Amino acid sequence: MPSSPDPVFAGLGQAVQIGTNLLATLMVGGGVGWSIDSYVLPTQPWGLVGGLVLGLIAGIRNAYRTAQRLS
Repeated sequence: MPSSPDPVFAGLGQAVQIGTNLLATLMVGGGVGWSIDSYVLPTQPWGLVGGLVLGLIAGIRNAYRTAQRLS
């Protein structure tokens, strides 16, 4: 992603990137957990909860790695 000459817009772009990554990992984790609950195991709601927790962990890890790379 090309850097913006204005530091405000550059910081805003980085924040949007981190937020989007966090949201995407939560959605994927929740979707996988819901799918496991619905189609594989009758463990409702624990598959969804586990998927959301794993998605949150992955999202925080990605946000940390992105912040380290951008700083």
